[in-house]
Amino acid sequence: MEKGLLETEKKHLLNIIDDVKEEVKQKISKDFSIKYAHDAVSIEGKNSITLDEAYTLNLAKTLTNRSECEQKELLNHLKAYELVLNAVNQDKPMTEELLKDIHQVLLDGIMAGGLYRQVNVGLIGKTHQPPDHIKVYDRMKKYMARLDDFEGNAIELACYAHLGISKIHPFIDGNGRLARLVMNYYLMKHNYLPISISTDQRNAYFEALDLFKETKDMNPMVEFITSLLIKRYNEYNQAIENA
Repeated sequence: MEKGLLETEKKHLLNIIDDVKEEVKQKISKDFSIKYAHDAVSIEGKNSITLDEAYTLNLAKTLTNRSECEQKELLNHLKAYELVLNAVNQDKPMTEELLKDIHQVLLDGIMAGGLYRQVNVGLIGKTHQPPDHIKVYDRMKKYMARLDDFEGNAIELACYAHLGISKIHPFIDGNGRLARLVMNYYLMKHNYLPISISTDQRNAYFEALDLFKETKDMNPMVEFITSLLIKRYNEYNQAIENA
């Protein structure tokens, strides 16, 4: 039912988008990129920058009342999202090199990015734990190969792209932000709008994530992302009407 509704919304937007003024599309895109960056750094509960402050930071490039690390996380995400957008627009394939480049931008000025972890990590309170660091290289090779040979629809592919990174946890930090960016790469590559997961959707998101890690059941995440896509299309169409 939701999949049919989503395809109807997607088709409607594709039919009208060419008639929308360029400045309207640019504003919608910029607003999304800022909200997405804010959501991405906020959802794990370690960054206290507000959405209003995110807009200010995007223009002024500095905030006096937030830590340097918090500000770099948000500004880096804006740059990383731009990198993903460019990759989609230039029809670049998703490769390990591109994935590492995205991660390097996310962590720029915070810690060394783009390098697979050389230590084991444990996730507090989680049943599933990431693989031993010596297995990361091999797991990532298999993950990339499965992306190339994936049998399923575009949303399932995008969800798997996210879930695979989250399960392997290939980097010391920034895995969640990276996973959501790679998911959006695949959504946009297949002509869907990118989506953002806000803090009020945190519980449903992490429940779907944990279920996949424990049981390999991808359906809850697919259903969750489908519902977010429908919401995003509704918001986009509403923004066009209000412009």
